[in-house]
Amino acid sequence: MPRQLHFCGSLPPELTTSDAEVMQWFLRHSKGHEITALPTRQDPRWVINYLLGLAENTDVFEVTAAGEYEDYDDMRGYRVRKGAVLKPEHVSHGDVDAALAQVAEFKALNLGDTRLMLSVPSPIDLSLFTFVGPSFQNAVPALSEVRRALKYMPVYTDAIVDYVTKVTEAHGDDVLWHVEFPSALVGMWKARIFPGGPALASSLHSKYIAKMLARFPKQAKVILHLCYGNYNNTEVFVPKDLTWSVTYLNKLGRELTRRQISLPPVHIPVAFGSHSPSLDEKFYAPLRRLSRSWRQLIPGVVAESDELSSVAALHLFETAAGRSSTGVACACGLGRHTGPAAERAATAMGVVAKAQPRMD
Repeated sequence: MPRQLHFCGSLPPELTTSDAEVMQWFLRHSKGHEITALPTRQDPRWVINYLLGLAENTDVFEVTAAGEYEDYDDMRGYRVRKGAVLKPEHVSHGDVDAALAQVAEFKALNLGDTRLMLSVPSPIDLSLFTFVGPSFQNAVPALSEVRRALKYMPVYTDAIVDYVTKVTEAHGDDVLWHVEFPSALVGMWKARIFPGGPALASSLHSKYIAKMLARFPKQAKVILHLCYGNYNNTEVFVPKDLTWSVTYLNKLGRELTRRQISLPPVHIPVAFGSHSPSLDEKFYAPLRRLSRSWRQLIPGVVAESDELSSVAALHLFETAAGRSSTGVACACGLGRHTGPAAERAATAMGVVAKAQPRMD
């Protein structure tokens, strides 16, 4: 079966125009390849705008530390005002009516079984970004901020579940939910300074994500996205290999199976930030331990500047995993590129997707 192209979401700002034009861009640049789903318009800075916008709820939030999110050292801090009650509507990342309008634009294209991709952040990420911003770069984030994030995380979960439920009830057969949670791998990295920290962090995180996915409507189709962070085209940390991805996915797979949820496709980061994919076999060796239950793997191996290395990285990935990939992707979408670079990246994805399988 041919590998699909997995466009993770956004386009460069100059190409982020109307819903229809963004969808047409992805269709043109897929060049006949099958795609996992069709993205629509998404602001590459939506997370920053979301976090800045929280300050507008002056009756609920107050700013504890200034920050304009210019980089990882410029994160703003929030807390809930004394006496205020934080509700899902205060922290919702998406507008149901806007999503339904995007579905209507998509359906007008009459693309058969192809679905529209809509992004969903994890409540863990949104709550941590909101309350742990000022100490994000610390080796150990401030415990008071972490406690605050944990306290209000269920409110963020309710907001996300409500959004997904309402859109799915209206157009569940037309949507693929792109669930993104860089906090999985970043959390394991942060916890590395404690004995057993990554194992504990991955256990807690995977249980929470599985519980959230179990609350999605049965007909909601999802795809998962792991990454190392990519703000300003810069990763939070540089991984030595894929150990933490494998550890996390094995735990998440067990949690989903226990809840009788089919394991969805998953994007596994290989290229990241401005880094091309590793060509070291040791980087991919942990994939030998990845549960066979994960049948739909999408390696993010594509570097727009080096198609040959991208193909080689795909072969290393598939050889170590012992299975063919169902798709290929770039690192964290195309929004970090210039317009011409995004076109080169789409072309490179097509080249890599057509590469002969290598199963040594």
